[in-house]
Amino acid sequence: MERHRDRQRRLVTMRVPRALAALLATSGAGCASPHPTSAPDAATTVDAPAIVPDAAPAWWHPGPGDSRDWDIQLAGAIDVSAARTMYDLDLWSLVPAATQLDYGDGDPVTVPAGALAGTIATLHARTPRTIVVCHLETGALELARPDARKFPGYKAGMKTCPATPAAGSIIGKAAVEAGECWLDISATGRAKLDALIAKRLDLAAQIGCDGVDTDRNDLAAYTTGFPVTVDDQRAWYRAIASLGHARTLSVGMRDANEIPGFTDMLAADFDWALIQRCGEFGDCDTARPFINAFKAVLAIDYQAPDGQGGGVDPTLACMRQGMGQVQDGLVKDLPPTKAVRVQCTP
Repeated sequence: MERHRDRQRRLVTMRVPRALAALLATSGAGCASPHPTSAPDAATTVDAPAIVPDAAPAWWHPGPGDSRDWDIQLAGAIDVSAARTMYDLDLWSLVPAATQLDYGDGDPVTVPAGALAGTIATLHARTPRTIVVCHLETGALELARPDARKFPGYKAGMKTCPATPAAGSIIGKAAVEAGECWLDISATGRAKLDALIAKRLDLAAQIGCDGVDTDRNDLAAYTTGFPVTVDDQRAWYRAIASLGHARTLSVGMRDANEIPGFTDMLAADFDWALIQRCGEFGDCDTARPFINAFKAVLAIDYQAPDGQGGGVDPTLACMRQGMGQVQDGLVKDLPPTKAVRVQCTP
């Protein structure tokens, strides 16, 4: 069964742990200026070159409000019968038939057909064509995944994460869900990790995903067992966007809005943002750089009680999303299933 891997906020009034705040204070990272949204005053720019908008990418790049009827389902019986602009579904479940991933080492991995085999073709055949975004973990490893044995440090039959990573391993301490381990995104780990995540993105492109919702990339906020810095964190987000775009996939920035300054610095790299619990915590404005750049912000809040000691009333969540100018917001259950879907109307 697919499982939603959403972390429970450990602090209510301060979203970023003190250790991460200290790293940010010493990282020297600045905030990039937002893309210009209009031409300068003609009276003061007679001799200035014209501002040329960025060329539209070849992949899905929704603007604010373009996908307000989207849905995300990552658990339970999946129902895609409703006409939606976009569905966000689990990558591994969508694999249409047994598929080989070739690592060039004579030891390919066979990914079996998923429980939702054929769903991408069904959604793409609709008029208008439904966008399919595939959810996958890129900053953590679920030990039961078909490709787990390719990650250095994995041992046959491994079911729990190490308390201390072994020498040469890129598999770290336990993350949020049982059997889910953080990965090493430091410069040392990246030498091994990039190619493995690239194969997962190859799979997404091969089976027809229009875009990817990549999860567990905010590692600097956690104790992973590896010396991950804020600079490592920022570089990893950018690497994910670059790897996805190289495969003509639309890439969303998930949860980086919780790290001060990151949304400003990363909005140019991603096509849209996915943020969680902003209505609950009243910080929907953290994704404003995406909106300023005419990029969609897909917001998810969770109804109370959410099973993790949190949640929010949908009316309040939608009001706060609107105050943050979010036009593509939902309130879901946790984990997100077909059972609950409240669409916030700006």
